[in-house]
This record gives sequence, structure tokens and C-alpha cells, in this order.
Amino acid sequence: MRNLIFTFLFLTFFTGSFAQEVKEIQWDDLVPDEVKLDDPFEKLTEDQIDDLRYIVRMRMLQERKPGSVGAESLKTIEEKEKKLTAEGVDIDGMLAQHTAITEFRKKSAEGVVDSLNGVNIRMSGFLLPLDFDGKNGVEFLLVPWVGACIHTPPPPANQIVFIKFDNGFEMNSLFAPVWVEGTLITKRLTKELYLADGESEINVGYAMSAKKILDYKKK
Repeated sequence: MRNLIFTFLFLTFFTGSFAQEVKEIQWDDLVPDEVKLDDPFEKLTEDQIDDLRYIVRMRMLQERKPGSVGAESLKTIEEKEKKLTAEGVDIDGMLAQHTAITEFRKKSAEGVVDSLNGVNIRMSGFLLPLDFDGKNGVEFLLVPWVGACIHTPPPPANQIVFIKFDNGFEMNSLFAPVWVEGTLITKRLTKELYLADGESEINVGYAMSAKKILDYKKK
């Protein structure tokens, strides 16, 4: 009987220990491994890139206002197109790839790491309060650098975590870093952040029901 009790306590202790294990992560860990994409523009010279920019600019102007591109500019376009073609540059193909590359980079910025879904984690950052219960904040955005979304444009969605903390956390400063601990969820949200000059919609890639929020120095 004593052996059974000992075994039960042993298993309970170690099962509880494993359940409480917390993984400390960095902000880079929230970004999925980028799929390798061959960027043909990296192989171009500065002169070739300048020529492509000129061609695109003139083509767009011609599309918006037919007849607005003068004869001299049309001649310059033709000369640059001949030059690039002679150098082996597929102009239309390059421009089509530019659109695809831009879209790829946008999706990469919004992608999340699915393997982190449901993982108990600890990470540091800066809190932006969204909702209060008295003096204590109960909903926040966790961002990687001070002033993000306020003094600088919002980071990508996968670099913002929506935090819900029912116990409430009294914030003394927006500029003081904190540690947040809880179960991370991959969940795309849009949150309203109220600023001095109005409000802003912020796209979020992760959410967490926090168990602890501590001043950075009290880790």
C-alpha cells in the first residue's frame, strides 16, 4: 500500500512539474521560417534597376493619362527597353515577379507559427493598454519595442500579442518593459487602440490569457 501511495505521489509530482514547464521565447520565434524565394532583382545592377523604374513610371503615367508621355520620353523608354533586352533582362517577366514578391513579403509578415499554438510561454515586451478595471489594465497589446503603434507604425501582425489578464496589472509607464507568461494562441484579431489624436485599428497575430505579468526586473 505504501508503495502505491509513493508511486502515486511520484507520478503526480513529475506530471505537475512537466505541466508547469514554461518555454521562454523571443520575438523572432513568432515569425515563421521564411520560404526561400529567388529574388531576381538582387542580380540586377543599379543602372538596370534605375532603367526599370523609369520604364514603370512612364508606363503608369501613360496608362493614367494617355498621351501625357512626350515623344522624347517615349524614345527614351524604347532605348532603355532595347538596352535591357540586350543585357538579357526580361522586362515584363521581372515586373510580374515584382508583384509576386511584394505579395509574398506581405503574407510573410502576417504569418504565424502554428507549432506555438497552445504552448505555455514567457516573453518580454512593452504593454499598450486597451481596457481597464479601475486603475488596473485588463487587456493589452504586447509589442516588441517601446513606442510601437504610438510613435512608430504598428509592427507586423505576427509581432503583436493580444493579452487578457483578469487579475489586472497597474501600469506605471508605457516605457517600462515587462514579462508576460501564459498560454499562447495563434489567433488573428483586429483591436482598436485609442490614441491622443484618435483611434487606430491594429492587426494582431497572437493572443494570450496571461497567468502572470511582472516588471522586467522581477523575472
